[in-house]
Amino acid sequence: MDLEKLKAKVNPRFTALLTIDMQRDYCCPGGILGRMGFNIEAAARLGPRLNAFVSRTREVVSRTIHIKMELNPNLRSPALAEQYERCGLQRKLEPAFSEFYGVTPAASDIVIPKYRYSAFVSTYLDQCLRSAEIKTLVLTGLATNVCLESTARDGFMRDYHIVVPADMTEATSVEAKKAALFNIDTFFGEVVDSGALLRCWGC
Repeated sequence: MDLEKLKAKVNPRFTALLTIDMQRDYCCPGGILGRMGFNIEAAARLGPRLNAFVSRTREVVSRTIHIKMELNPNLRSPALAEQYERCGLQRKLEPAFSEFYGVTPAASDIVIPKYRYSAFVSTYLDQCLRSAEIKTLVLTGLATNVCLESTARDGFMRDYHIVVPADMTEATSVEAKKAALFNIDTFFGEVVDSGALLRCWGC
């Protein structure tokens, strides 16, 4: 890894840090991923680690944005409903499980709801980023192989630099995380560790 090139890419003036879906539904017993049979221990452990990272970088990067998955029955298409029912994602709205887990947005942070895996689909994320002249997205959170990878793909297609600190994301399995990070690093962005970013930002 060329630290000088990374430092230029993640110039804090033009960089936004995104946390994706750090919510009880994906980290806590009784949430949807646990009910589907996935091991949620890694996701639960990510919360404090990611919160410490966000706390250290919040005053450095241009924007700190928390993406929050929400269920909206008016946006539930037949295709989405069929897929969710078939794979076990279909469930009633349970507000308690929608709450943030581990990472608490500060008053200066931005919270953007989303309704699909990608944070760019049917949201104002792109407008928010472009209005702040953001060029680089540092993606963290859950799940590496689902919503984070979907956001990385769509962000790259919109000409943002994509950077993913591997230790600040978790997936539905160790194997799924490894495969997703390989895809991102090969085709859509750069995978680093959070320590490299902290060195770039001097924090």
